[in-house]
Amino acid sequence: MRIKMTNGWLIFSIMSVFTLFFALNVYSQYNGECWATDYLNAVKISGGKVTKFSGFSQPLSISINPNDGSVWVADTDAIRIKKLSSAGKLLLNIDKGLDGQPLTIAVDPKDGSCWAGTANTLYKFSSDGKQILTKSGFNEPILVVNPKNSECWIADSNNARIVKLSPEGKELAEITVEGLSQPKSISINPNDGTCWVLDPFSMTVFKLSADGKVLLKASVSPAGGATMATSVSASSDGGCWVAIIVDFTKPNQDIVVKLSADGKLTGSYAGFAMPSTVCFDPKDKGCWVADSNNGKIVKLSATGQKILNLTGLGQPKAVTVAYPVNK
Repeated sequence: MRIKMTNGWLIFSIMSVFTLFFALNVYSQYNGECWATDYLNAVKISGGKVTKFSGFSQPLSISINPNDGSVWVADTDAIRIKKLSSAGKLLLNIDKGLDGQPLTIAVDPKDGSCWAGTANTLYKFSSDGKQILTKSGFNEPILVVNPKNSECWIADSNNARIVKLSPEGKELAEITVEGLSQPKSISINPNDGTCWVLDPFSMTVFKLSADGKVLLKASVSPAGGATMATSVSASSDGGCWVAIIVDFTKPNQDIVVKLSADGKLTGSYAGFAMPSTVCFDPKDKGCWVADSNNGKIVKLSATGQKILNLTGLGQPKAVTVAYPVNK
């Protein structure tokens, strides 16, 4: 299937900004744990307790395999991919064969394989670290795997398109959407296969059907404007959560907002400093936030109250929990 619409205009890519602020949460079957990346660590959060695992250099993306609790990490500045056990033991260290820094990573819970993306290339590795697929032709791709059917969705940022691949790497759809200029965050709702895509500088989110049709377009710019949005995470009710940087120069003025299934604003929650990633929690319908410049991981309830405020981190970038695909 190939879907063509009018190409959105391209805006200049600021790689340093995206290295600092954009990271991707991914979904798999829920196993009760939350993981995050920090400046030099992978971080496990369980029962409100933070455990750090060192030996990383600016990891930007992380993904959980629910079948065994293992975690894959894009160790970006070290130009390698690591796989840890649920207890943090190093299982794999992939440091050969990549054409650049890994920026994005997503586990397929069906077989434990893992997709990864550099600036121009996608890779797929088996659960034991063997490279089984390589696809070129991308420009700053960000990816997510639908745990129900193993399809891989890619926000091909600087090509202003969304690409959907089969588990074997066959292109199922190429989606270009009018007004989508530089997609930088993408999230799947496994319950119905819908996909939320964030265009950060236009402060716009798009909701796509499972077959790639545009269902809605919604602005997330607050009254008075903002600098940019950084992350979107689909929620099980059909809506989404979005992280927004209001002003680089004013600390704790940034916000996280919640949208309904039809794109209407249902909540806005302040007090963050350059939040880089949001991640919906299917267990309690709340939202995890990597509050980067405050050095915190924050947990919001479904109604926006701060129920966890985990300090002592450097500059957390990504945060992820697993998703209940069998419920």
